Amino acid sequence: MEFYIREAEIADAAAICDIYGYYVENTFVTFTEVNGSVEDYEQSIIETKKDYPYIVACDSEGKVIGMAYGGRVRHHDAYKYSVETTIYTAPDVPKQSGIGKALYGELQKRLSDMGYKFMYGVITDDNEPSIKFHQALGFEEVGHFTDIGYKFGEWKGIVWYRKQIGDLNDMPH
Repeated sequence: MEFYIREAEIADAAAICDIYGYYVENTFVTFTEVNGSVEDYEQSIIETKKDYPYIVACDSEGKVIGMAYGGRVRHHDAYKYSVETTIYTAPDVPKQSGIGKALYGELQKRLSDMGYKFMYGVITDDNEPSIKFHQALGFEEVGHFTDIGYKFGEWKGIVWYRKQIGDLNDMPH
């Protein structure tokens, strides 16, 4: 499958809303229970891009088929070098097509270039494909919260995966 990666634009909000909405409505991949509006996604793109990369993968016709972006881990100042990452591909994207790996690789490059030191992925603890994906990209498990989310009448846990993407000795004083 041919694809390319580019900066997300406000015009991508409807496609991103549809992609994420699938996971909201059908899976435990996200603990979001009600998908936001297209306007919510437009605002999210604007706000995210103030401090973090927000990128999309597009097929050869220009249709958005995946997205990845960074966000704040926690609100305290000392967390400013760590980023929680998010990545989703459209449900009809073939597994192991390389799109997810390319998106995460580009996201990592952009985050590293911006001076961030760690990427964190938060994964539902029984989502083996995502866990294996993160492990294959060099992430390591650093935390596990059992039974933290309740969705579709079931309790689910999450695991936190981390990857160092910058030199920890290269810090301002």
